[in-house]
Amino acid sequence: MDLFYNGILVVIVSIWVIGLRSAGMGRLVAALKKRATLITVLAWIAFIAFAVSFVLYFSYFEEIHDIDNAVEAAVTSLENGVNPYEEYVVPRFKGKYAPNPAWSMGPYNYLPLDLMVYVGAHETLGFLGTPVWFVVANLVFSGAALYLLRRITDVGWLSFAPFAGIVMLFYSFDNASLTLLFMIASVYARNRSKFHPEAMSIILMSLAMMTKIYAILPFAVLVLFDLQANVVAKNIRKTAEVLVAVALGAVIALLLMLPFGVSNVLDAAVFFHGSEAARVGTSTGGTLLSELTFASDYYVEITVIALAATLFAGLMMRNLNDRVLLVTVVFLLVAIKSSLAPLTVMGVFLALRLWDISCARAAKDVLSDKPQPVSPEADPPKESASSPLGD
Repeated sequence: MDLFYNGILVVIVSIWVIGLRSAGMGRLVAALKKRATLITVLAWIAFIAFAVSFVLYFSYFEEIHDIDNAVEAAVTSLENGVNPYEEYVVPRFKGKYAPNPAWSMGPYNYLPLDLMVYVGAHETLGFLGTPVWFVVANLVFSGAALYLLRRITDVGWLSFAPFAGIVMLFYSFDNASLTLLFMIASVYARNRSKFHPEAMSIILMSLAMMTKIYAILPFAVLVLFDLQANVVAKNIRKTAEVLVAVALGAVIALLLMLPFGVSNVLDAAVFFHGSEAARVGTSTGGTLLSELTFASDYYVEITVIALAATLFAGLMMRNLNDRVLLVTVVFLLVAIKSSLAPLTVMGVFLALRLWDISCARAAKDVLSDKPQPVSPEADPPKESASSPLGD
């Protein structure tokens, strides 16, 4: 059990559950707006404290993470002609945050687009040394992602910057920063692209999925959401467009895996998450429910059935962000936790959901402030009583 992980999960789920009741979330958003100045000041204090600590205790942050070691080893192995999905060249440890953890070797546990992008980042930033190049690359990726998120939500920079800075530093030793970039780029395309926004969104989310497998959650929701809307509307062209985007994403995935061997990649980065035996030597943990299901011989079946049922249930929800949150909550409850990376999915789509509610509330307030036209029948003008026509 990871108390920090569970605590964040409880907070996010609680806010979302309140949000399902528009009145409750409306009051929450209104309360936050009233205290915006105080919240902004506290956020800046937290960010500055975190940033100072990050610089002063950089070596400590390096020690409690193993993803930088894994990416570094995979990148240098590939540069030396070794297939990191086939050979056991990647170091990882089981006891996270523990002093003197036991290290073991294994294949690379992230998907090929992740590896290729970090090879390019290493070629560009490698002169900074290890692990600084990796941290800088992640700051660039997460910074670009959060810039796009701010463009979507249009939140003021003064209040947005400290929250963005905290997130950037928090994931600076995690390649989830790259997944976050593709994921938010997908949302941005859906909201702002003038060129086939739904198809572009699906393709970009498929690229996110080719960095870390948990991005399959928003990918599946996006595809089902668009298919449902277009089938109900009997829009054959749009339906075909969605299917072509999915097919193109599959082709890209296949092309990315072929150089390393499709079975090697699937075993190392996908099926790796499906059994306790496969995860020997790396970190595990999560919710109480995931601990119980992970020990079961039917762990994979339980997880797949739970997610399939949730995807089906999500078809009854009208809001896309609610659907992603529902599927992600169930996934985080039953799936084993290897890092805090999947929480980024909930964080992004919760922020988008809150923005939806805030915009709806603002629009409602504007409408309520407008003067309403008076019906002549209900309240006839006084002059009509003495009108010659009335006589």
